[in-house]
Amino acid sequence: MRCLNKPVKFFLTMIAIFLFAGCASKEPQIVTKIEYQDVLVPIRCINKMPNKPKYDYEDIQTARELMEYYKTCEELLKGCASQGNEKSKGASNE
Repeated sequence: MRCLNKPVKFFLTMIAIFLFAGCASKEPQIVTKIEYQDVLVPIRCINKMPNKPKYDYEDIQTARELMEYYKTCEELLKGCASQGNEKSKGASNE
């Protein structure tokens, strides 16, 4: 019985050595997860807002002036929004 036991112990020892040697030579794998996120940046583009006209209930011309004022403000805001979108698209493409 002792003769059979010695080769089995040797064989099991060699298998254990090969297993540990195989695990020791392998480089550890580092897994990194990259998550992209849009960052909104405030843009200052309007140097000076136009002066808001006073509204007079009895004069219809003041209503027209007020309407033109709001139209001008809306156009300025659209210009800022489109300018901001172009800058953010350019930054994300780089």
